[in-house]
Amino acid sequence: MQKKRTKKDYIVHNVDASFEVLFLLAKKPNLTFEEISENFSISKNQLEKILSILTYRGYVEYNKKKKSYSLGIKNFELGYSYISHVELREQARPYLQYLGDTTRENVYLAVRSGWEIVYIDAYEVDRPVMVKSRVGKLLPMYASASGKVHLAFMEENELEEFFKSVELKPFTEKTITDEKILKEHLEAIKKNGYAIDDEEWEKEVRCLSVPVYDYRGEVSAAITLSAPSFRIPYDKLIEIKDVFIEKSKELSERLGYSEEWKIS
Repeated sequence: MQKKRTKKDYIVHNVDASFEVLFLLAKKPNLTFEEISENFSISKNQLEKILSILTYRGYVEYNKKKKSYSLGIKNFELGYSYISHVELREQARPYLQYLGDTTRENVYLAVRSGWEIVYIDAYEVDRPVMVKSRVGKLLPMYASASGKVHLAFMEENELEEFFKSVELKPFTEKTITDEKILKEHLEAIKKNGYAIDDEEWEKEVRCLSVPVYDYRGEVSAAITLSAPSFRIPYDKLIEIKDVFIEKSKELSERLGYSEEWKIS
């Protein structure tokens, strides 16, 4: 005889379903109610209640114009609290400091957050003119050096999902908004092992970024230099890329990465 479900069972089920909704939106931002509903067997009434409380609490954001749901800022607050205690930041900090002292420019550690990039740590130097701190900021993947590093090493099916989900809108006149051109750009990044943001996200700011691999051989983070373009011309970024690649390799090895696992 099947045991009768109690009110407590339904509450726990709703909690589990809430997490599944968040995991879905982390992979596929900007989904409508119907698109979310297609991924679950729960009733639409139940899903509506779950989305309502998640939106109220800030874990989900609702875009009235597009009638779509995405992850809210509260997820970042939780993620940042966790990340601040994990090994990645601790292991990366000496390398950020070395590169910052060597170049006398700000150097950041960036990780992926859905279809965006978030800067989780930094070594910032003291100079008369500096790029505003980016720690805690969310940046578009296709218009930032660190984001393009993550895109370049994505699996093909995930990259295609990115292009289906994200509108390539311009932030400056240099932002790459043509899908074909961006794909060719990403192929070059994968081949060369570094990415450059040539005033694509912010005017008068250039960035250099290199991938950091984890023990699985996957890109887990990016080390990124960000500086005023008047002080660091494009050729200078090419000149210093080798030391960034060298230090990112050293950090990757500390995280358990082996060069022989690298995906070609």
